[in-house]
Amino acid sequence: MKRPLVSVIVPTYNEEKNIQKCLISLKNQTYRNIEVIVVDSLKSKDKTFRIAKKYSQAFKFGIERSEQRNYGVKKSQGQYLLFVDADMRLYKNVIRECVEKIYDGCFSVIIPEVSIGKGFWAKCKVLEKRTYMGDDLIEAPRFFIKKIYLKLGGYNDKMVSGEDWDLGRRFRKEGNVGRVKSLIIHNEGRLTLIADLKKKLYYAKMADSYLKESEIGTKDVIKFIFRPAYIRNWKMFLSDPLHTLGLFIMKIMEMLVGGFGAIIYKKSFWMKFKHN
Repeated sequence: MKRPLVSVIVPTYNEEKNIQKCLISLKNQTYRNIEVIVVDSLKSKDKTFRIAKKYSQAFKFGIERSEQRNYGVKKSQGQYLLFVDADMRLYKNVIRECVEKIYDGCFSVIIPEVSIGKGFWAKCKVLEKRTYMGDDLIEAPRFFIKKIYLKLGGYNDKMVSGEDWDLGRRFRKEGNVGRVKSLIIHNEGRLTLIADLKKKLYYAKMADSYLKESEIGTKDVIKFIFRPAYIRNWKMFLSDPLHTLGLFIMKIMEMLVGGFGAIIYKKSFWMKFKHN
């Protein structure tokens, strides 16, 4: 029986350091019937686009990830969709296992993610990501049945942050969400605290669309801030006290910066909290 075509969409922005490794990991998948579509941001200034063309179809479109992803879907021919970031690499059986989950009756699939990186703050982020393994509150599906993706309208182009959770929520209403064993490796690079906080501030500034569209209430906000995953995985923290301390400093700073962004730039968060 012929295996269905899987379209892999990779949005990029100045990722010349990572894109080749990402695409090679896709080339080495044990599931062979795939097409790879790279959609490079119109703002990219490095060699990402040039490198991508050596390994895949490549296009220039949009600025934000949701725009790029949806454009990639328009160019795709596959029956199934997989969305991968350029700073990620996949274990060789990821796509095969995802397709098997669809055969088992799932409409979308979560791929567990682990991080790697250089420097103290990157290792703090690595520890954080380890605690989220198996947590549906944090992990969102990346693999989808295309016809259902199109039915639901795909990623919300207006969202810059929370778009993956938003799509995952809509897919959960349609049917089962599966989970594979093989992993995605996310390269955090040499992360600095300043760079991390700048990203959180940007997301806080742009979170209005997600908050307006989402169905979160007060309990969801409390769980997001005081994450149950930290309590469940307390042994991880005991085994690495130095990076645990760094992680909690990072999370406190992120909450302060995120709260500042919500107060200064948007009112939706506080209106949501007030009315629930």
